[in-house]
Amino acid sequence: MTALSDAAVDKAASALLEARRATRVIEGLPLDARPDNIDDAYRIQDRLAEKLGRDVGGWFSGCTNPVIQRRLGLDGPYWARLFDGFIRPSPARVSASDFPPIILECEFAFVLARDIAVRDTPYAREEVTASVGAVHPAIELVAGHLKDWADQDIYSVISDNGTDGALFYGAGHDPKGLDLSEVGVTLLLNGENVQTGSGRDVLGHPLNALTWLVNARIARGEGLKAGQFFSTGSATAMQPAGAGDVAVADFGPLGRVELRID
Repeated sequence: MTALSDAAVDKAASALLEARRATRVIEGLPLDARPDNIDDAYRIQDRLAEKLGRDVGGWFSGCTNPVIQRRLGLDGPYWARLFDGFIRPSPARVSASDFPPIILECEFAFVLARDIAVRDTPYAREEVTASVGAVHPAIELVAGHLKDWADQDIYSVISDNGTDGALFYGAGHDPKGLDLSEVGVTLLLNGENVQTGSGRDVLGHPLNALTWLVNARIARGEGLKAGQFFSTGSATAMQPAGAGDVAVADFGPLGRVELRID
């Protein structure tokens, strides 16, 4: 494993930036700038974020669902950014032309009531839970800028900010007294049940995924901020969608999220 040079990192980030600006997909990252390890993938992701110049509205965990881990060939989660302006309340409406090919995922999203500070030791789940202000049902619109991104190498996917697109969320709930692992999730597309899952499909419990995310960010020397959104990976399998579709994610006691795609 050889670390990419700063020039190669910049080259990869520039290729992804150009694809985003043109709302198109590229065949893959340049061969001489393609990461073969997670550290370089995060370096490219960081550089892409610098080039985009967008404010960060939160963070998300990817690959917390075992089915998606097997699909993408990764044995654990990764993290990436949620950008301001792409975190929107339900019901929501978007244009398919604003995104590359769309995949939908159903996620548990958390908002912190207070900051979580950097420290030397990892946070326990109970500590993270105590900092949560609300849990929201959410649909993540996944929009990768690599052709057939689910078949690309996982490090290129992480470089592309984990194939972020947008996050659409429903009303928030106090998680106390709720066993989120037992919350069932159903994704309806144009009224047809196309995907099902539950909180158990997210590292066994959505708060496990949130705790992983907290400690991954802490390990990078960055705390988490109150008021930001933190989504914890999909409770359902990846669902393609496109223009003319209406998606409704039903989280039972947490309510519903609706997204229309024009």
